[in-house]
Amino acid sequence: MTRSHYVEQLESVRQNLLQMGETTISLLGEAIRAVAECNSGPAARASELEAQTDHQHRLIHDQCLNLITLQAPVARDARFVTGVLDAIVDDLELIGDYAYEVVTLSSGMKRRPPSQISSQIAELGGRVRASLIAAIESWRKEGGGQAVSIRPEEVAVRAECASLYEKLAKLVSGHRDSAVYVDLMLICRHLERILRHAVCLADQAANAAFGRRAD
Repeated sequence: MTRSHYVEQLESVRQNLLQMGETTISLLGEAIRAVAECNSGPAARASELEAQTDHQHRLIHDQCLNLITLQAPVARDARFVTGVLDAIVDDLELIGDYAYEVVTLSSGMKRRPPSQISSQIAELGGRVRASLIAAIESWRKEGGGQAVSIRPEEVAVRAECASLYEKLAKLVSGHRDSAVYVDLMLICRHLERILRHAVCLADQAANAAFGRRAD
C-alpha cells in the first residue's frame, strides 16, 4: 500500500467516525424528545439509529484493524488509529447505549411526570447534546480547541445533574407511585455518563491531533 493510499484510508476512517458521531447525536436527540414527550413516538426511530451505530462501529473497527495489519503505522498514525478505536469503543458506542436506554425508560413510563421536571431534564439533555456536538467537531477540525471549551460546561452540567438527582430522590420518598421518579433518576445518571464520554471523546481528538502535529 502506497503512502498516499494509506493517508486516504486514514481520512476515510476519520470521515466514518464523523458519520457515526452524527448518528449518535441524532440518537441522543431522539432520547431528549422521548423525555420531553414521555411517549413511545421516538422509539422506532431510536431503534433504527442504534442499529446504524452498531453497523458503523463494526465498519470503523475493521478499518482500523486492517490499517494496523497491512501497514505498521508510524507514531503519529498509530496515535490516530488507537484514538479512533478508543473513541468508538469506549465513548461513542456507550453514548449510543445510554441514549437508547433513555428512550426505553421514557417510553415505558406508565404515567407522565410533572411537565416542569420533564422540561428540566430535556433542557439538561440539550446541554449534554451540545457538548457531544462540540466533541464531534473536535474530530472534524482535528484540533484540541473544542475539547478545552467542553470542560467548563461539564462542571456546570454535572452540578445540575447532581441537584436534579437529589430533587428526584426526595420525590421518590414522598410519593406512593414512585416508579416514574426512579426512572427519571436513571435518566439523569445516563445524561451525566453521556457527558463524561463526550468530554473523553473530545480529549481523544485533541490527543490524536497533537500526535500528528508533534511527529
